[in-house]
Parts: sequence; structure tokens; C-alpha cells
Amino acid sequence: VTGKVINSFSSNEGVRIANWNLQIFGTSKADNDALIKSYANKVNDYDIVFVQEIRDSTDTAFNKLCSLLPGYTCLISSRAGRTNSKEQYGIIFNETLKLNSLNDYNPDSKDRWERPPVELVFDLGSYNLTLFNIHVKPDDVKNELDYLDDVVLNNGNVAVLGDLNADCTYYSNPKENEFDRWSWVIKDEEDTTVGNSNCAYDRIILSSELSPKLIKYGIDNDVSKEQSDHYLVWFSLRNN
Repeated sequence: VTGKVINSFSSNEGVRIANWNLQIFGTSKADNDALIKSYANKVNDYDIVFVQEIRDSTDTAFNKLCSLLPGYTCLISSRAGRTNSKEQYGIIFNETLKLNSLNDYNPDSKDRWERPPVELVFDLGSYNLTLFNIHVKPDDVKNELDYLDDVVLNNGNVAVLGDLNADCTYYSNPKENEFDRWSWVIKDEEDTTVGNSNCAYDRIILSSELSPKLIKYGIDNDVSKEQSDHYLVWFSLRNN
């Protein structure tokens, strides 16, 4: 796979940011050459990508994906989870971007989340962009979102994205309670699942200041069940 480097600061598409829950991404998926290349081909279309549900105690699967992405920087969060099943967030971003800081909330002394969020601040030149990424526990969506809402301030250019499980039987109408003053880009009636369900589990939430900078967003539904049970969700922002 040849890496296609997108220069974020000259692209007419602005800065393109994505999240993809890869559904138990570990060595078995990474060792499938066709599958790992299909992941890289999708990641290659974006400037910043969060990869969720990395479950790999060997720390090799994510590195293999990153080896197919020249022109990108890869970082990974600490392993998190209250049981033996631990997960990590993978962060992949265009090497032309300047990362100011990364804050991994794991371990969380208050034990608020099954998989605590990560917070990244990028310098886009004309403004700083703060991104929070989290995979919310399905059985505790209301509490975990409420805790996140306490941490993430609606101040500045801030986005929250990830598999929030904020729809269907897990939690209906979340924006009436948490992040109620924010812009929920992916609506309740949209579908981010590969299977027969029709649920907007994967979400993008923008602060009041960032919302006017939104160019467009999308749900990439060209995803096979072999790849994941989640579609990739993305949005693009003006960077001038």
C-alpha cells in the first residue's frame, strides 16, 4: 500500500477527521494481508483518524497497520478496561500536522469510565483544535457521557468523537441531557452500524465555537462485516 499524504494546509477539503471502531482489532485481523490493507486504504483518506477497539496484548497489530501508512504519525493510548479485556485507542495523523499535547485519562482515579478518553490538541495554524475520543461502555452510556460532559468544556474549538453507543436500546435522545448546548453532527436517525440494526452509535459532537467551521461530514458505509460492525464516520473543518 502506497501512502497518500494529504497536505492539510492546502487541501480544499480542509482538515479531515475520522473515527472507526474496528471491532476487536488484534493480531488475527492484522495478519490478514487483504484486510489490513483495506484498513490502510480507508485511513489514507483522512488527516486525523482515531481507531477504536484495539485488543492486542502483543502491541503488534496497530504497528502493522501504521507500517502501511507512510507520511503519518501513529500514537496509541494505554490499555484500559475493568476486566481482562483491555482496549486501546490508536491515533493516526498526517505528519504535516503539529500536535501540541496528548492527555490520556487512563487510569482514572475516580473510575468514571470503562475506557477513559484521550484528549489531543492540534495546532492548525489559524486555531488550536481539541479532540476528545472515547469508546463508551454500552451498559453505562448516560453516566459515562455525563462524566465526559463535566470534563469537556464548551469553550474553544472542541470536538468529541467516537463510538458513544448513544442510540437505540443503550440510550435514546442523549443530546437532551448531555452536551445539550453542542452540535450533534450525526443525527439520531442515521445509521453507523454494518449489520441489520439502524443505530447512530458513532457520533461527532462539536462545540459552539467549532461548529461554524464544519465543512461537511459523512458516514462511510462501504464497510464489510469482515472489516467491522461499525461504519467509519468523518467530518472536515475549515482551517483558515
